[in-house]
Amino acid sequence: MGSVVTGLFLSSCVSNETAELDERFAKNCEVIRANNAGFTGENQDYSMYADDFFMVNTNFNGSPDTLRLADLKAEDAYLWEKYDFEFLEEPVLLPGVDSETQEPNASVRFYAPMKITKAATDSSEERTAVVRMYQTFDLNEEGKITIQMYYGDFTAAGIYLNS
Repeated sequence: MGSVVTGLFLSSCVSNETAELDERFAKNCEVIRANNAGFTGENQDYSMYADDFFMVNTNFNGSPDTLRLADLKAEDAYLWEKYDFEFLEEPVLLPGVDSETQEPNASVRFYAPMKITKAATDSSEERTAVVRMYQTFDLNEEGKITIQMYYGDFTAAGIYLNS
């Protein structure tokens, strides 16, 4: 009888942990949806980023290797001045896993094709490129983004758009 009670207790603990993790993941997904809308709408709410935020620079020969929030704001402003961004499909947000334990955590990741458009000028036609991107976000207990990484061939897209 004792082993049955112990089993039920442990099962209950796991269920509570799973429910809490699911709830945190759902809240984090809302933050990432707002982040995507802010970026593509060129009106980002940077209050969703934690004070200790950093982004790993995954660009070809990217320097510096890590961007802080001030760097991200400057990079966004630069990109918005030159290009328009649009997700071609609504990103399907997926749970991430802890790299050490391989257990699900409340981090968020997604794959989605992004269209980048450079507007026509007097001397050039409009150009577009599609980048299949993968992006990950870690968020703290307050639901603020602490780490952001993206992968996609943005270097090639930039070369094409500016050629």
